[in-house]
Amino acid sequence: MGRYEKASGKTERAIEEAYWTLCEKEGAEPITVDRICSSAGIRRSTFYYHFNSIDDVLDSIKERQMSLLRELFDRAGRPDVNYDRFIPEFQELFDENERYLVPLVIEYGDRDFSFQYRSYLEDMMFEHLKITFDNHDSRTAGVLATIVSGLVSMFLISLSTHTVTLEDANMLSDGMINTGLRSVLRDNFGIHIGFTTMRHP
Repeated sequence: MGRYEKASGKTERAIEEAYWTLCEKEGAEPITVDRICSSAGIRRSTFYYHFNSIDDVLDSIKERQMSLLRELFDRAGRPDVNYDRFIPEFQELFDENERYLVPLVIEYGDRDFSFQYRSYLEDMMFEHLKITFDNHDSRTAGVLATIVSGLVSMFLISLSTHTVTLEDANMLSDGMINTGLRSVLRDNFGIHIGFTTMRHP
């Protein structure tokens, strides 16, 4: 990345930070381009060089969060995610972007984005679990959606509340699936989980 691209990206991040800081102020005046520019220390022309509207700033924030998540999975080695590497990196990613992810994803501040973010996590988990099934019907789909969604919610809650470490949430997932769910899914729903452990040896 060249010097110009770095400077441009830095300006965009400053605009996003200014916009989000204004969003976080309860009872504040409506967010305007002028207020964003004042907070970011830029001119209106600079704002419009990078964004067409205020809505574009929020879209950029959301796009960046999704990009960071995709890059994390790519680095971790999909489809066989190395959880020993993934877990601390996911924790770090969440901690660095908590001010965005908690209101947008955890608190459903943007329902469409929350669904997109959670769905991507669910798709990646489904891919890693190497799930196969005897019958692809509505019952099977409902059971799988409930289980995978529950696992993702547990991970997100552990990250946002800091009451359970991500490592502990991972061990709980491993225990739930390998101790009880595996046989129940196989014997009662014809669903087969191909992996053996959430963590690599």
